[in-house]
Amino acid sequence: MNIDLVNLGVTQGGKELIVPEEFFSYRSLDSLEEVESGSRKVLIRFGVFGLSGSVYLDQDSQEVLYGLDPRDVNIVNTSVSHFTQCAVRLSEMFPFYTEDSEVDEWEAAAQRVEDAIREIDPSVYREGSFWYEFRWDVTMGDFHD
Repeated sequence: MNIDLVNLGVTQGGKELIVPEEFFSYRSLDSLEEVESGSRKVLIRFGVFGLSGSVYLDQDSQEVLYGLDPRDVNIVNTSVSHFTQCAVRLSEMFPFYTEDSEVDEWEAAAQRVEDAIREIDPSVYREGSFWYEFRWDVTMGDFHD
């Protein structure tokens, strides 16, 4: 699986936001969208996960966040660069296993996913986090060719 990168424009901080165009259930928006949130002043919405989850950049911390509502978000990565690195690395590993693979192959693939995330952005891999849940989806056998 190849990852194409797109330039969505310049943030208020003057940085170009270059992100993956698509990655499994994630896809980028056509342009940046400022949204208000509770404790955070303004988040920049730049993508979606699935049908209802959004992906945001916190301009203050530079973290990539996700959630159904900008007032209730969780961390994906500590930076856009780490988000992109994770997407690229995992896309290079895909398919994680074949359609006729067994449970032990699913677990081995999930461990490779976890190892890659921990190498790229170790602080974001923890119980309940986006990448933690992604790893467990791989364990369930949902990511074959």
